[in-house]
Amino acid sequence: MVLLAIDTSTDYLSLAILKDGRLAAKFHKKAHRRHSILLVPMIDKLLKKAKLKIKDIDCFAISVGPGSFTGLRIGVTVVKGLAYALKKKIVAVPTLDVIADNAKSFKGVICPVLDARKNKVYACLYKSDGKTVKKISKYLLLPLEELLKQLSKYDKVTLLGDTGNNNFSKDWHPKAEVVARL
Repeated sequence: MVLLAIDTSTDYLSLAILKDGRLAAKFHKKAHRRHSILLVPMIDKLLKKAKLKIKDIDCFAISVGPGSFTGLRIGVTVVKGLAYALKKKIVAVPTLDVIADNAKSFKGVICPVLDARKNKVYACLYKSDGKTVKKISKYLLLPLEELLKQLSKYDKVTLLGDTGNNNFSKDWHPKAEVVARL
């Protein structure tokens, strides 16, 4: 099976092609709000790198948010158009699940956080044993202070993501190869 995975939910553009469960090609770079200009040419470039044609794709995986409204619309629209034209399936993957995977080696509670504007954040809580990540809360939309209050009952917590000007960690952006795996 050949799967093309895309994430356009943040300021990074991330794409990956998995061929029979193995990474055939990937791209992950800051897009500076140029997702609409870069996405289709990068799909073409990745296909060439993997020695594939678009018709060889069996399934598409797309990160569906939360995240940048415009970025998400661009990614979803391209995937829906390609899947419709090729008569292929689409798998939607929550962005917070993808971000949480960045810290799966951490033993404790993982909390991805994205700025939702209007003094609120998107978040979700996950428990990690150092190898696997399990969701332990609903997807949340709440003030950051309220989230921090909920997190205070846990001993070991790592925060990933952004809240406008606060970056909790440098390498938190969702990666398409994780979208594909999930």
